[in-house]
Amino acid sequence: MAKRAVSIYDIARLAGVSTATVSNVLNEKGSYSAKTRDLVLRIAREQGYVANFAAKSLREASTKTVAILTPDVSNDFFSTLVLGVEGRLREAGYSSYICNTANDQERESSYVLDLLSRQVDGIVYIGGMTRVPIEANVDVPVVHIDHTGTTGVRREVFVGNDMPSLSYDMTATLFGHGCEHVALASVSASLYRTAEHDQAAGYYNYLSQHGIRLDKNLVLEGAHRQPSIVEAEGLVRGCLDDGFEFDGVVALGDRVALGVVNALKSHGIKVGRDVRVIGMDDSIYSRISTPAISTVNRHTDEMAERGVEALLSMLAGDDPVDDHIVVGYEVVERTTTLG
Repeated sequence: MAKRAVSIYDIARLAGVSTATVSNVLNEKGSYSAKTRDLVLRIAREQGYVANFAAKSLREASTKTVAILTPDVSNDFFSTLVLGVEGRLREAGYSSYICNTANDQERESSYVLDLLSRQVDGIVYIGGMTRVPIEANVDVPVVHIDHTGTTGVRREVFVGNDMPSLSYDMTATLFGHGCEHVALASVSASLYRTAEHDQAAGYYNYLSQHGIRLDKNLVLEGAHRQPSIVEAEGLVRGCLDDGFEFDGVVALGDRVALGVVNALKSHGIKVGRDVRVIGMDDSIYSRISTPAISTVNRHTDEMAERGVEALLSMLAGDDPVDDHIVVGYEVVERTTTLG
């Protein structure tokens, strides 16, 4: 026998409030406490009510709104993508909700629930990784830009670079300049690792393919308990203080690279001559550094463009022709590798 649909009477009974209060919370009307709102929305999510409501609304009408979720709006790379996506959506007649998830699963889940209750037409994830599935009966198109993990919806498109190839080319650049002992510096890269999107994979692949022994003492990975620049600087300082030697650093991110440069300079090491450094993202941090940091231009404009094109196509009712869109990249050498 088919399961009976959940009603506001069920939610009211479980929450211990009136049906009028449940209706007000779900429709964002009237007055109620934040505690009551959170309780009602949590029960609605657990019972599948809000998801069902959103699915019905999405079938019937367009709100001309799109949700954009990112783990860190202060990250220059992510914010550039957010601005690019928001601007293109605006040109297409859509308003955007921009939400900062802080890599917090509970916060992301709360945002998604709230956004579905607001009947957004689509969702764009930028950066990071999601561990929060969306109810299967919600037919909302989703685009992931430089983002890993899946929401499990029917129409889902991934846009980004070939990260293993990108970090391979970063590593090859340093060895191509004569480096013999190349370190890897990252902050929370392990959070985003999947088979297709492993930022560190190219480093390991290069060493393996060229018969170079991996020195685990030169794999410097932080847990991102501090700002990237500070944490990366601490990792490199610690490595140098412990007496480990290297002549190149692959830094997974420009803020990480800036921290590496700061640590090397504090030890009197000539960056670009004694130790070569390459970052990633071609952000403002790579340009304002002294010396200027070599990096990788990941073509954020094209990522934003391709992502919005895919979303608008799905919003028009089309199924995605390609659910994995790979955008090219370009190594940009500056003083930290050219000397």
